[in-house]
Amino acid sequence: MIAEIKPAIPDMVLEHPGLHVLTSEYNSCIIGIDDLCERVIYDLNKMIDIIAEDPDLTREDAWEHFYFNIQDCMPRDVKPIYVHTIAHDDHANEEEKKSNNS
Repeated sequence: MIAEIKPAIPDMVLEHPGLHVLTSEYNSCIIGIDDLCERVIYDLNKMIDIIAEDPDLTREDAWEHFYFNIQDCMPRDVKPIYVHTIAHDDHANEEEKKSNNS
């Protein structure tokens, strides 16, 4: 059996060794670091997608897993930042709806 290769931690994170990162399964979810280079920023939507790959979990279970087992597992001062990303197409669709309603 061939072991699955996990994505590497982005160089920008490696350049700041004091940053706390989650387990390697979430490396592909890293989208940046904060302006003070103190906290890693993760794409929350991607994280939920990864958690939901477990066939025993529903999407709702994946959110619950995130809140209880990931979000609250680190002290606040080193806790990563989790963001809901907005796809460019989603933003364009919202702008189009606004202009059509005017």
